[in-house]
Amino acid sequence: MTTQWEEYEPELRSGDADRINAVVDEIKDMSIMERTETFEGCFAGATDLYDTHEDGYVRQSCVRVVQQFAPKLPAAVNLQSTDIESPPAETVHDQTDAVCGFLLEALTDEDGRVRQSAKRALKDCVRAYDALEETATIEGLLEELETMADDASGKQEKHLREAKEDTEFFMQSGLGRIIEGFQKEFGDALDS
Repeated sequence: MTTQWEEYEPELRSGDADRINAVVDEIKDMSIMERTETFEGCFAGATDLYDTHEDGYVRQSCVRVVQQFAPKLPAAVNLQSTDIESPPAETVHDQTDAVCGFLLEALTDEDGRVRQSAKRALKDCVRAYDALEETATIEGLLEELETMADDASGKQEKHLREAKEDTEFFMQSGLGRIIEGFQKEFGDALDS
């Protein structure tokens, strides 16, 4: 029997945008439980492919696939309800931690497209940590991003600092988040 990863791997290796987007869309359409159940094989496969492939577009595709397999906010929210089927809390934590660790590595990739994808994907992890009320984890992530940015230069440093700013957003109060979101959305219009 063919595993999910065995079906996805040639699509990602192809470097063909349409084939890769079809994989990403298929994963998006999975339920939280389906993603959780297929996470292990697909996560290991995508991270191995990322580690061994020289093509930046293939590595970016691996990041995009890993982002889709992350438990994300819905899984964290489902844990708070007894009416909705959810993976066990330990699974949500473990998978979010694994994805976050991988994304931190991808934030140092030599290819800017990979770093941009990792930066966007990291927001999903931070949202999940926020919903799980993992403030200490977010604080640790902020410290790690600061250290990584201090050791980087150029565009890589810029992307790491942007990821840190995105993460800092979740350390604000609810009102602070609303105000910052409003300023980002309408700030230029208010200045003119």
